[in-house]
Amino acid sequence: MSRVAIVVHAIYPGDPRVRRQSDALTDAGHEVDVFALRQPGEASEEADGAQRIVRLPLNRLFTGFAGHLAEYAAFTAMATWRLAREHRRRRYDLVQVATVPDFLDFAALPEKLSGVPLLLDLHEDMPEFFRDRFTAPLLRPLMPIVSGVARASAAIADELITVHEPLRRLSIARGVAPERIHVVMNSADQRLFDPARHPRRPFMADGTLRLIHHSNLQRIYGLDVAIRGLATLPPNLPWRLDVYGDGPWRARVEDAIAQTGTADRVTLHGRVLIDELPDLLAAADIGVVPSLSEPYLQYSLSTKLLEYAALGVPAIASDLATFRYHFTDAALRFVPGGDPAALARAVTELAADPEGTVAMGVEAQRQATAYDWEHQKARYLDVVDRLIAG
Repeated sequence: MSRVAIVVHAIYPGDPRVRRQSDALTDAGHEVDVFALRQPGEASEEADGAQRIVRLPLNRLFTGFAGHLAEYAAFTAMATWRLAREHRRRRYDLVQVATVPDFLDFAALPEKLSGVPLLLDLHEDMPEFFRDRFTAPLLRPLMPIVSGVARASAAIADELITVHEPLRRLSIARGVAPERIHVVMNSADQRLFDPARHPRRPFMADGTLRLIHHSNLQRIYGLDVAIRGLATLPPNLPWRLDVYGDGPWRARVEDAIAQTGTADRVTLHGRVLIDELPDLLAAADIGVVPSLSEPYLQYSLSTKLLEYAALGVPAIASDLATFRYHFTDAALRFVPGGDPAALARAVTELAADPEGTVAMGVEAQRQATAYDWEHQKARYLDVVDRLIAG
């Protein structure tokens, strides 16, 4: 039996991509140790069959560039020490590191030098992430350093995987050999998002248009902008927006609700377990993905979009390059990102055409079958098995 270590600067099992990968590995007969952040009240270690979670004593507390850098560096140092300690006891056959930050894979350098293969999983593009999050003019000169660190991190990995083809092409343009990087998409797990187990309710069955959005509440996801648009919907259209998730932009979202007087229509439910999401999505009429039109998000494919599609939930999504790469106009209602008036028009028009809106969700579900997790899991396990086999 092979042992795989996965290192991720995230909450686990809250990170759905790492959870899917870990489950795929254990189902295939591997043992898995996941090294992750530790939230208050969580156990430092826990085990469930062939899966073990090692939580390092650090949580998401960063603010600003210095805070991000300090937390990333601290987590990398902790992961380096703990990974080396566990490797002496358990002897890993593969170490996988998930970004961001890309330089987290240097935590596995001691194991790499001892002959353990290293797989780098690019969840995001670090240079674009930096460009989006840190806009202060004084930080602009650091961009070449950030890009250089990303190239160095890719260079020490034996192979790389990433979340979609546009990001793979970007990595190749930055010098990664095409045969070293593969796409394993952030697809919805069909075991959870199974339309047979979570039947959709008829469109506006109770006379109310039920909208839904689930995400980590960040500025770039544009929820406050969407709320300002929804506040302008025609008075004769009864609607509700249910929001699942939490994050640093929650206060701004609450401000938008207060300023638009939509507290009776918009409900912030906070975080929910991923196992609870399918029933919540299936009970909605339209999913809303109002991401802002910024360079960083042109290389982002929203997992929530794929989850809506898996269940056949019609969706309104910002007109971003990566969304367009994976879905056509027949499957999604595209609107300019950051345009509240355009989003309000789209909602009004979809509500007025129930048959067409339902058909759009069905088409999205059909197009998404090419991206389902069973296909992606086979790709992932092929990379893992090849690396373990040497």
